Amino acid sequence: MARFTGTFEGKVDDKGRASLPADFRDVLKRQDEVSFYVFPSPNLDCLEACDDRFMQRVEESIEEQADMFSEEEDGLTYIASEARRVSFDSTGRFVLPAEFRDYAEIEGRATFVGMFQRFQIWHPDNYAERAPIKKQRAKGMTLKLKPRGDR
Repeated sequence: MARFTGTFEGKVDDKGRASLPADFRDVLKRQDEVSFYVFPSPNLDCLEACDDRFMQRVEESIEEQADMFSEEEDGLTYIASEARRVSFDSTGRFVLPAEFRDYAEIEGRATFVGMFQRFQIWHPDNYAERAPIKKQRAKGMTLKLKPRGDR
């Protein structure tokens, strides 16, 4: 299972070439992955990214929750219609498609934000505005851990 943690900032050149943070690259390589999925967030001004296993979970969840040909399915399959599989090389270099850079207003730099089983890619200024909101929401929250299962 993927576990993306941490927040990292990196360069993005004029052609959209960026470097996946080493921690994220290591997570994917441990799963023998040399690519990941990326798509515009349906709710935020950022990009969502995940490995193949998480994308499969999204697909299965949509199939279980939404009736075929329903408005709900039509909305949820937005993820599939917009997602692109992006490959990275041995140094973690990949190309972020121009339409995705435009959507998230990414130019020159990008912030990669770990979300456990997925990660987000933000314009650094937009994430700098968002981070205090996330921190404030977390203040005072508690988390009930799932019981340990047999491993």
